[in-house]
Amino acid sequence: MSRFTVDRYWEETEPPWDKGDVPWIVRIAVRWGITILGFLAAEWAVNRIYDAPDRFVIDGVEALLVAAAIFVALRAVLRPILIFLTCPLQIITLGLFIFVVNALIVLVTEEACDWLDVRFAVDGFLPAFLGALVISVVSFVLSRVLRRNPFGPRLR
Repeated sequence: MSRFTVDRYWEETEPPWDKGDVPWIVRIAVRWGITILGFLAAEWAVNRIYDAPDRFVIDGVEALLVAAAIFVALRAVLRPILIFLTCPLQIITLGLFIFVVNALIVLVTEEACDWLDVRFAVDGFLPAFLGALVISVVSFVLSRVLRRNPFGPRLR
């Protein structure tokens, strides 16, 4: 009978692309690829929900690649700061305020894309919120699928 340990859990569930011996550029590239797929799914989902289309627009492959890269960079920098600043709200809402933080990062990404003349547009907070929700779900699912053991260790 084997015992459950944190080390064993980490070893069996950590994705191979996120291990310490994998170069940092590979880890960033995988995260970027997951985010690209999340952006595509968010564009499809948000524009299907609203009657008026073009609420979440990525105009071309170049815009998709640059917007996803900006999102990954901003998320790495801004998310910890915003989570710290909204800690009381995170506690009160039992962590659900994180979706608002993700929506704010999508809006900041859209603003940064405007500065750089990248054709990525989000029409308001609600499309950003829904887009961030879809990006989060896609990221979660793909990260779980890419793990060596997606459902965690088996305890016998």
